[in-house]
Amino acid sequence: MATNPDLHGKVALITGASRGIGADVARVFAREGATVLLAARTENEGEFRVPGSLSETVASIIESGGNAVAHRCDLGDEEDVTKLWEWAVAEAGHVDIVINNAGISPPGTIENMNWKHFHLGFQINVASPGLLSRLAAPHMRALGGGAIVNVSSGASRGPGVGPYKEKAWRGTVYGLTKSALERMTQGMAAELCEDNISVNAIKPSRQIWVGGTIYVASQRPGFEDIDLTGKRKDGTIMGDAAAAIVRADHALCTGNIWSDEEALTAVTGTTDFTKYATY
Repeated sequence: MATNPDLHGKVALITGASRGIGADVARVFAREGATVLLAARTENEGEFRVPGSLSETVASIIESGGNAVAHRCDLGDEEDVTKLWEWAVAEAGHVDIVINNAGISPPGTIENMNWKHFHLGFQINVASPGLLSRLAAPHMRALGGGAIVNVSSGASRGPGVGPYKEKAWRGTVYGLTKSALERMTQGMAAELCEDNISVNAIKPSRQIWVGGTIYVASQRPGFEDIDLTGKRKDGTIMGDAAAAIVRADHALCTGNIWSDEEALTAVTGTTDFTKYATY
């Protein structure tokens, strides 16, 4: 299904690129030849309790011979998101690819969570990808096409039907936002199909134990007893999956909700994933 051998000459805007999956996706796209424009709230190390920063990601890409530049953005602020898009177009001249990766997992249950976190979860996980896509659509249409990739999660499936053996953290709001993101993905794909703009969503096929995932897990009881066996050590596979999707024919590869492995199999025929490091 892939039609382009690399991403040279392409410009990708990637959110949540200060750490974790977003940073790894940025490194893959830079390795593939794209100019990467990175956005997140943490500009420099030490500004946030979780390790990782835009400056660190940019430095690692430049050291590897890639082309990267970053812009601090609060994805929970619509005005900031609009300014991010304006900066991206002014900085690079055009944007071919948008990777909506930034996301938060609001703490607590529906009953005991801080209610502002409920709204913030939707703002960052759903509204900001929607707004960036809204801003990108006319720009990509004028370019003759483009690609939008939304990063989802297995949490979108929910815990399934009861009865339940124990009362445990279920990530209700996080899962709810990811379900909404997937529905929005297919809705936008249908809306933009005649403009050669593909819209797809990918999610990890197995948990990627990095950055924010580690921090969120560390806040729960029993963190020390978590079995990491089989969990991935980095998000490179997500970057490879996203790159494969954006290289594919936009008219044929759109509206998909894939795991990283499913995307690589469908687009490139890959079935052996042992090169991706696990614990």
